[in-house]
Parts: sequence; C-alpha cells; structure tokens
Amino acid sequence: MKKIIFIGIIFILTFGLFSCIDINILLPDNPNNNDKSGDFYRYLYTMYNKGGTSDFNTIKTSADNPSYTNDDNVLEFYKYFKGEISLIQLGTRLPFDDTDMHYDERIQNYMLNYYDNYAKNNSNTDWFIDHFDEEVPVNPSNTDKNFDYLNISLITEYTGRTALVQRVYDLIKRDYVSTSSYVFGEWFRHYFPKKTLTDSEILKYARYITDICYTYTNSGLDVPVLKQSSSDLWNQGNYGLKFENISAEYLLALMYQESRFFPGSYRAEVINNNIYAVSFGLTHNLIDADYLYEIANGTDIGNSTTKDRRNFMIISEFYFGNTSETEDYFSDWDLMTVRGSVLYTLIYSELCYRKLSFSM
Repeated sequence: MKKIIFIGIIFILTFGLFSCIDINILLPDNPNNNDKSGDFYRYLYTMYNKGGTSDFNTIKTSADNPSYTNDDNVLEFYKYFKGEISLIQLGTRLPFDDTDMHYDERIQNYMLNYYDNYAKNNSNTDWFIDHFDEEVPVNPSNTDKNFDYLNISLITEYTGRTALVQRVYDLIKRDYVSTSSYVFGEWFRHYFPKKTLTDSEILKYARYITDICYTYTNSGLDVPVLKQSSSDLWNQGNYGLKFENISAEYLLALMYQESRFFPGSYRAEVINNNIYAVSFGLTHNLIDADYLYEIANGTDIGNSTTKDRRNFMIISEFYFGNTSETEDYFSDWDLMTVRGSVLYTLIYSELCYRKLSFSM
C-alpha cells in the first residue's frame, strides 16, 4: 500500500513539474520557427529556377557558380523583407542579364486582351488591382468542381504587417520611377502608357500582394493530390500538400526576382521567331505556348502538335483535376492573376523544399 502511495506521489510531482514548464518544440521544416541557412534558400530558389527534378549536386553547382546570381539576389531580397538589411544596403540588382531579351509584343498583346476584356470587371475599387485580383479558376471549361477552398479570405491583421507592407511599397515606388529595364516602372509603361499610379495606389497594391503572400503562407491550406508520381520531386506531394514551409518573406523575394512585382511580367522562349514556352505572372510559372489557345493556332506560336509537360501542366493535372494537355478547370489565364501565380508557385516551392530538406 505504501509503495502504491509513493508511486502516486512521484507521478503527481512529476506531472506538476512539467505542467509548469513552457516547452517550445520547434518543427524542423518550418522557416517561421526554425529558419534555414542562407545556402538553403539559394538552393531552393535555384531548384525553382533551373528545375526541381535535378539532383542536389547539379543544383549546388549551378547556385555556387559566380556567373549565376539569381539565387544571390533572392537571398538578399529575403533578408530585406525580413528587415535584416535596408533598402540602401540592398542596392540595385538586375533581374536578368541585359543580353537576355524576353519582350515579345505578341505575348503582351495576348495578356492585355485578357486584362482589358475579361479581368477588368470592377471586382476591386482600385483600377490597377482590378486587373489582377480574380479568384481562381477564372475560366473553367468544366464547372463540376468547387474550388472555393483555394480562394482564401485575406488576412489583414498580423504581426509585422505595417513594416512588411512598407518594404514592399518602398521597392515598388523606387522601381516605378526608374528607367531601368525589366523593373516595375518599365512594365507599367508598356501596359498602361496613358496611365499613372499615385503613391496611394502603389501603397494599396503593395498592401494587397503582401496580404496575399501572408495569407497563403500562413493558412495551413491543404491541397489534395489527385494523381501520384514516382519522380523524386513530384512524389513529395503523393499524400497531398500543406502550405507550411514557405514564408511570406521568401515568397515575396522570389516574386520580386521573377517579376519585380508587376503581374503582367513575362519571359518568352523564342527560337527562330517561334514562341515555344512562356513564363508569366508575378512568379513566372512556365507553360507551353500551345496553351495560349486564342493565338496558339498561329504559325509562330507553339508547335501545334503536342503540349510539353511543363510545370503548369503537371500541377494542373496532379492537384486541380485537369486531364493531360487540356484546360478542364485551370488555364493559362490563372497564371495572370495574383492568386493563381501564388498557388502554382507555392505548390512547386513546397515540393522543392521537401526534396531539398532530404538532400542536404
């Protein structure tokens, strides 16, 4: 009897002791509570930019090559958005080599047609945001699926919001008045030569994209997988994906590197004046040019024989229900929206993050 009483006392004291201790368990794969090294984020972006199916040594070799600076840019942007360096310390970093010409009027006209005739519908009181704020999918051929779960209500109250919005605003404001190539101001003048943005409108837009990035990276959104893969990249999502490893600051850094925060930014892969693939939107998701269905029948757009399995096709098929080479639900138009750009990039970045975590 005494032995039972003694054991009971020990249990009570032990339980009481641990209940008074604040135990903070850090999850190893979440940058919000256990930040990765700078090299990790350089390699992560390189996987996004060069292709996540490459092995780690190939990615590391590319990232560590002094002539490849995109990964270094993203790391510095990431530090800036986290408040570790100032705008002056950040300086000016070229998004692309000046010899890498990627403007193509055919693509711009295609995107302008969408923005002016379909997207501009007074869904937002701000004229600029109204071009890019559509919910997804924007133009489904089939309507038997409900995608409301992807169109999350924006979180507009969170710690650090004011400072983060200010950093985004400062960059856009600087680039808006800049005459440099490939920055926000040049893109804006290409698309809207007769319009201007006030400081208030720039701030509204900065607040919008910051809230989008924060909302989707902190929502814990579960995206079910509809088709599994044996690939060492795509199989990272064989049991579904949860947005939990990519931070808002990293997403903003990637976004700024790719588009300088202009949603109509693009890069066209052109060979002998024929456009084979396009990366467009805030995060430059890659899509075969044959998907640009309103102009793909032209002799200089795509090859009109088959659609290559670029990221857009695979993600749309594995996670959103498109059948191969068709746009049953999601289309290239979704990549021209802020929400669509973020969704496709977060899915791909989560897969790269998981693969890289096992490789390093």
